[in-house]
Formats: sequence, C-alpha cells, structure tokens
Amino acid sequence: MKRWNNFPRIEYISHLDNVGFVIHIALFLADIEEREKNITLDKEFIIKRILFHSLVGLVLSDINAGTKDYIKMVNPLIFSEVEKEALEKILILDGNESIKEDILKTMKKKEKILEINIIEASRKYSGLLECSLNYKIFPEVYEVPMNQINASLEKIKKEVKSLDILLKNENYKKYLFNIKRLSHITRWNGKVKFLPISVMSHLVIVCFISYVIAHIEAENNNPLPSLDLILRGLYHDIPEAITGDIIAPTKKSVKWFSEVLEEVEKNMLDDYLFSYIEEDYKKFISPYLFHPFGGAMGKIVKHADNLSALFEAKIEVISGNVREFEDISVLIHKKLIGTNFVSVNYLINNVLIEFSEKYKFD
Repeated sequence: MKRWNNFPRIEYISHLDNVGFVIHIALFLADIEEREKNITLDKEFIIKRILFHSLVGLVLSDINAGTKDYIKMVNPLIFSEVEKEALEKILILDGNESIKEDILKTMKKKEKILEINIIEASRKYSGLLECSLNYKIFPEVYEVPMNQINASLEKIKKEVKSLDILLKNENYKKYLFNIKRLSHITRWNGKVKFLPISVMSHLVIVCFISYVIAHIEAENNNPLPSLDLILRGLYHDIPEAITGDIIAPTKKSVKWFSEVLEEVEKNMLDDYLFSYIEEDYKKFISPYLFHPFGGAMGKIVKHADNLSALFEAKIEVISGNVREFEDISVLIHKKLIGTNFVSVNYLINNVLIEFSEKYKFD
C-alpha cells in the first residue's frame, strides 16, 4: 500500500514505512516530554497503539489523511465508527485470542491522553515531511494538504510541548530525517525481487513479531520484558540508514573487515545521528543499535528477525520468484525449527501456512 496514491509524487512511501517512522517520531517526542516534565510515559502503549491502528488501514485502504480530515469536519463521529468497523473485521480473523483482546483493549484505552496526543503529533509530523518534498515539485496540488498539516501541527503543539520543541530544533529534525532514510533502503540488495520491502518496513514487522513472541510466552508462564524485545526489533537495523546494507558475505570476505566496519559504523552514527540528539537519548537507543541480538533477549529478537526474513522469502517464492528465494527460505526455516519457544513454534505452525503453495498467486 502506497501513501499519497492519488497525488503525483517523487517519493514513494508505503503504509508500513509510515508506521515505522511514526513510531520513531513518537518515541523521540516521548523522551523529550519525559525530560521536560520529569514524568514517565508508557512507551509500550505508544508503540502498540500505532502498530494496532495500522491494521485498520489494511481494511480502509486508500482513505488518505487529508480525506479523513475532511470526513471528520463534516461528521466528527462517523469516521470513528468506520475505524471501529474496520478493526472488528480484523479481529474476526483466525488468530491468538488473547492478542486480539490486547489489541481491542489498547485501542479502546482513553486515559493515556498525552501518549495519544504524541501519536497524533507524530502522524502529522511524518505527513509534513512526506508532503514537503513533493510540494517542492508539485506545489499546485500539495498546497492544500501542506496548509492543513501545518494548521494541525500549530494546534497540536499547544498540547504536546515536545512537538513545539522539535519544530524549533534543526538538529532534532536532522536526526529524524536520517531515520527516515530507512524507507528508501531496499532489503535483499543484489537479489531480484518481485515485491520489494524497505528496511523500515522490515523493522515494523520484526517489532510486531517481537510483541507476539512476548505475548504468547507470557501466556505460557514465560514472562519476558516485552518493551525491551520490541525496542530491539525496532532499532536493530537503524545503522543501515547511515552505512547502507552491507551483506554478511561481504563482511566476512576479508579477515578483520567486519571489525573495521563496526568502527566505521560508530563513526558514521556519531556524525549522522548522535551529534543531533541529547546524550541521554543516545544512551537510551545505543544498546538497541549496537547490540540488538546480544544476550538471551537478543537471541529471541533474532528469531523474530529470522521469521520476518522467512515470511519475506516465502512471499517471493509464492509470487513465482523461486530461483532467487527458495533456497533462502529453506535455510532460514531450518534455523527456526526446534527452538524451545512456544511462540516461535506457534508462528511457524500457524502463520507460515499462509505463505505456502496453497496461496500461490495466479
């Protein structure tokens, strides 16, 4: 699903790319709010609410943000009913019942006002960046949405102090813009792909799988730090926004090359990301950037990463791209078989079937 689908555009952003970027903006704004007000916000709620709301878009499809705003002006309540109906269509699908309950509970929660306002601010700021670039080339058709987004941001920043701070801070804008670059990095570089997927979209999928793993493990008396898992999934490929996607065989091709690349990565991240943010935020995200797969929790997120890669490979295979991805899918599948996690086995046994020959495209 592409955004701005009824507009001429020079930048193509998918629904998942937008979801990933909105989450990163929201976490950044939440950190500013916490420092400014000396409070603690529910980051897990923020991430889950954005992830779960994105499912509604799968049903509503091409109702873009501008049209939504016009609908709300004509009838402020009816769009909420449309979204509620769309969510119900998602929740009647086969799946883990307690996860569906968590989705419904999270979407119904109203009391976390600041977190919800941060999410809305993040959506509008993401829309601003998408709109701004295309506005430079097609000002005639983007003038109205640009004005509407700016008006919305002016209104929201009165409730969300961090948004006002972001809009006035060029370094913060540069940090987020460099994160946004993940939307333009294609996975499986060097492979012929029928259905390309960006690194940003991959992060969203790994983030969601990490949530599913944590939820199912908790159901089976194996509680895990779900926020830690989700954040590892969300940040694990961020360095690729700066260095590009250097494939594993190249990293291992010459002795010590991988160690040199690690040092290069740190230097480039200092120049492109860390130099624009506060030291506290750097300390918060650094472990997720540099050691996402370290320790026992990291190994679990690596399972989520492999599951995402397996689903991506399987989609290519059932699309007819057998030559490039059949061997890859078999190899990744073997890595996942026999794990001690109920959740991973659940996903292999109950989700992988959806990527089988049974659903091969005509």
